[in-house]
Amino acid sequence: MSYFSRISFVLLSLALLTAGCKKDNLTAPVDRTSVPRTLGEFIENNYDLSLLLAALKKTDLLDSLKQPGLFTAFLPDNTAFNEVGITSAKDFDKMNTDSLRFLLKYHIIRNRYFVSDFPQQLDNKYNTLAGAEVYVTIGKEGFGIGNDNHFVFVNGTMIMANEKRNIALTNGVIHIMRRPLNYTRGTVQDYIAADTNLTIFSAVMKRFGYWDDLKIKDPLTIFAPSNTAFLSYGITADSAGRIQTDRFKPMAFGIYPLLLRSVHVFSTDAYAISGSSGIRPAESIVMDSTSIIPNYQYDYFYKKDVAVIWLNSLKGEGQWVNNTRGPSTVSYYKNYLLSADRVASNGIIHVIDNLILNPAVMRK
Repeated sequence: MSYFSRISFVLLSLALLTAGCKKDNLTAPVDRTSVPRTLGEFIENNYDLSLLLAALKKTDLLDSLKQPGLFTAFLPDNTAFNEVGITSAKDFDKMNTDSLRFLLKYHIIRNRYFVSDFPQQLDNKYNTLAGAEVYVTIGKEGFGIGNDNHFVFVNGTMIMANEKRNIALTNGVIHIMRRPLNYTRGTVQDYIAADTNLTIFSAVMKRFGYWDDLKIKDPLTIFAPSNTAFLSYGITADSAGRIQTDRFKPMAFGIYPLLLRSVHVFSTDAYAISGSSGIRPAESIVMDSTSIIPNYQYDYFYKKDVAVIWLNSLKGEGQWVNNTRGPSTVSYYKNYLLSADRVASNGIIHVIDNLILNPAVMRK
């Protein structure tokens, strides 16, 4: 079978995906508020949102959240900011104000949507106040009984449970996020070119003829190994530019941009669909004889994310085993919350800490 003949994400065709369900122009629900406060006033008076308040003040956006609206705001609390290295209001002074304003507006969509108002499927698309789209996924299962308790992910980032979701206010609703959303105003190529940890990866993509397509193909999902990952196999930026491409199977390095196929996969998609981490290799991203499973769970006891990418090989008739041509798992580079689900205008980048396939065993 050709290396280019098998790639699937059959998860997308499971019963979770409700055919014919519109993703846009949904009718906002009735007002459920009992306390006459706006989003802006709620943020001003909530200690757990003090870092967000500082960012809104710096970008002159606080007053906008006191206007009639209606808005749905996916907001990071102090814990979420802390997880990505923002621990004080002074950290925002290191950021470009216009870029910060764009990112804050990227967390807000128009109209009021409680969790139960989102269709139960992957990637419901909504335009944000920043102009770019966010993707809201409603999972198969949830934290308890009722539609408002389904697993919810925005760009692969989890909405927290219980009192941290469906916070009804006079001009909208707030859902507290596990981490701030990340969006690059540009293509996946722009993101990779700007990341100094991906210089060897970009050299490899250029050498194997994928680079130009990273700007024009849409959508794309990229698993991008860090420089450290390539160096551990003896591949430097210089040597990457001199690789004899005809000596390697197409999958050797083509697996990282998934051979440029049109797939859109967040790190939490499998968890949203299955309600657990136990999906089968055949129900994952399958390319040739390799299965890629982005595995995710949230540990509520320790309040931390547990995320890794499982890799399997097809051996014999339908028998899947641990990856025989590389590691059985790879992790996200340095910190899951920092390296997974980097969204750009034409796709998603996941930065990983190892190569999926060992180049030495992928020679022709």
